[in-house]
Amino acid sequence: MEDKIVRATAANGGIRLIAVSVTESTLEARSRHQLSYLTTTIIGRSFSAALLLASSMKIMHARVTFRIRSDGPLKGLLVDAGRDGTVRGYVGNPNLELDPIKNEKGKYSFDFKKAAGTGYLNVIRDNGVGDPFTSTVELVSGSIAEDLASYLVHSEQTPSAVFIGEKYKNNELLCSGGLLAQVLPKKETDPLLISLLEKRCQEINSFSEELYNSKNNLLSLIKNIFPDIDDLSLSEIARSQKVEFKCRCSRERSLNAIKMLDKKELEDILKKEGQAELVCEFCKNKYLINADELSEMIRN
Repeated sequence: MEDKIVRATAANGGIRLIAVSVTESTLEARSRHQLSYLTTTIIGRSFSAALLLASSMKIMHARVTFRIRSDGPLKGLLVDAGRDGTVRGYVGNPNLELDPIKNEKGKYSFDFKKAAGTGYLNVIRDNGVGDPFTSTVELVSGSIAEDLASYLVHSEQTPSAVFIGEKYKNNELLCSGGLLAQVLPKKETDPLLISLLEKRCQEINSFSEELYNSKNNLLSLIKNIFPDIDDLSLSEIARSQKVEFKCRCSRERSLNAIKMLDKKELEDILKKEGQAELVCEFCKNKYLINADELSEMIRN
């Protein structure tokens, strides 16, 4: 199933709704980084969070950097998502696995708080014009959804509801995605809209089940949660945008990066290794710089 973003509004344009599926992108990240079940889940949730933020930006080449810096065994994470639907990312400790914990409902879940530890969520919004906007908030739980909600409250002062989840069966990831509902800026002082948002959110018993039952029909997911959706005649295709794991690395960028080393460092690499190998942290693609290329850099 193709990953995608679907956008809609509810309550006569007063509430913005964005739903995203990232199942295939998450599986691609798991394959490239050899992720554990825990880190697969965390990277998938972070993909959803970053894409939900990026999708609200107006410029198509705008991007969001979603970074966790903390003292937990996860050793942080970094996700880069674009308004164009592209996403990539990695975690500091891809092999991390922790014993599940029992939640208040008596069900077992991943121990996100122990994985992340204490630290900060850093969000950078870059419109490609002027300086990027950077904001930092303390981590709430490491579950990503609560941390994103905290960011929206403290940094954007926008009444918002965030749902992010996934479903596994027989150790197979069946779905991963998220939903963002926000009262739009011009309506954020309307108590009726805030009350409606709270009411709809309270009616959700399990977002992961809602996501799974939608069978990747994100418009159906939105309608089930927000029956007040506007323009019911519009199809999902008309509202949707493709999402994919896509890295912006290239051999040319790798060459430019190694050219920043000084002559002595290049000579040392050529003497000891005979070539240089650069590995992209985001996608694990490898780029080899041969001896002739190194020699040319040294001469220049």
